[in-house]
Amino acid sequence: MSSEVQLAGSGARVEQLEWFELSRAAPEQGFEAVGLRRDLAQLVEERVQPGSRVGVAVGSRGIARVGDVVAEVVQALQRRGVSAVLIPAMGSHGGATPAGQRNVLHELGINEGSLGVPIDASMEVVEVGKLASGKPVYLAHAALACDGVVLVNRVKPHSDFRAPIESGLTKMLTIGLGKEAGASSLHSAGFEAFSEVLPEAARVVLASLWVPFGVALLEDAWHRVRRVEVVPGELLLERDQALLLEAWGYFARLPFEEVDVLILREIGKMISGAGMDPNVTGRFAGKELPAGIGVGRLAVLDLTENSGGNAMGVGQADIVTERLRSKIDWTATYANAAASKSLAGAKLPFVARSDLEALSLAMFSLTGTNVGALRLVAMANTLEVNHIAVSKPLVAPAGAAGYSLVHAHRHAEFNTGGSLLRIGGLEFFADAETG
Repeated sequence: MSSEVQLAGSGARVEQLEWFELSRAAPEQGFEAVGLRRDLAQLVEERVQPGSRVGVAVGSRGIARVGDVVAEVVQALQRRGVSAVLIPAMGSHGGATPAGQRNVLHELGINEGSLGVPIDASMEVVEVGKLASGKPVYLAHAALACDGVVLVNRVKPHSDFRAPIESGLTKMLTIGLGKEAGASSLHSAGFEAFSEVLPEAARVVLASLWVPFGVALLEDAWHRVRRVEVVPGELLLERDQALLLEAWGYFARLPFEEVDVLILREIGKMISGAGMDPNVTGRFAGKELPAGIGVGRLAVLDLTENSGGNAMGVGQADIVTERLRSKIDWTATYANAAASKSLAGAKLPFVARSDLEALSLAMFSLTGTNVGALRLVAMANTLEVNHIAVSKPLVAPAGAAGYSLVHAHRHAEFNTGGSLLRIGGLEFFADAETG
């Protein structure tokens, strides 16, 4: 498709469309490690014996300051005279290989050298019981080789199901520490059964594994740590449920009910388990869930480098670029899709040759829409909802939601090859300036 195409016979071209750059200021707050350090010291002294070996289970998401929190946990254990070991607790992520899962931790800033502890990334698992349905529950051999395991994870709404317990300590304990075999087994029940499966599987695991405590992180709408709670092991299920309700109160979404075209600079596993959070895009791989937004066309321009080629979630886009397609590692993507039973997330959408072509096609393919009334949104990714560019019809509703105007009447800037450089101060691929 030629990037010279006019929109719906209006005479307008993509390069001529007017954008309005908006931002929503973050309230002042800061995460202080003093309280966390105090709570860790108390729980470690009460529940962990000197000379024991304790695993620290860490997942695969881009959680704010997760490296700092893990360091605090490791140091609290070491001060108690405990031998700590890092255990990747991420199901099938990292291509379901030891090297891949180790690399995911490194991407999170968690590594052996800086923390002074080893990583046991073995994918070996042991069946520790069965659900009432007969489905086996698996647990990483690395976890069973420890005297106990501490969980470190963010509590947040999940991208594929609704239940009293979604993403958090319980899911890490059951699916994350189950490695590929455990993730595949539990996902085979279907997301609609997770409200029963996760608590039941947690009870099975806890009968075989001592969890002295977990560390739950809550983020605000600006992807910052709002607070951290140290949760005694026997309260994992109870606190996971309460913390999820709290997390929903902080969750950041776009302030629009309907969008004609949503443009994302990037997707990736560090952004969301689904690559791009369906709670923001309104695009779900399986059963549709309430999201409060409808998107006519979704165009994605790139895949983050720290995703290791895992493009899970790409199937929810309508259009991607050749830039993104060329970065996909289908082995890693298919391993994730197969383990989660979410094959639709690994489908390849329409591939455009450039960003300009992707945007042109997204708008040109709409039906029954007046170009002057097009509701367009462009942003970096689904974590960055507080800095966006929109078309004129969305300025007023954004203002009502607390956004302020940064720049008005801007045109998207492209290089000669069709790469989107920026929209006002919203950067896309500025490194392609001279391309």
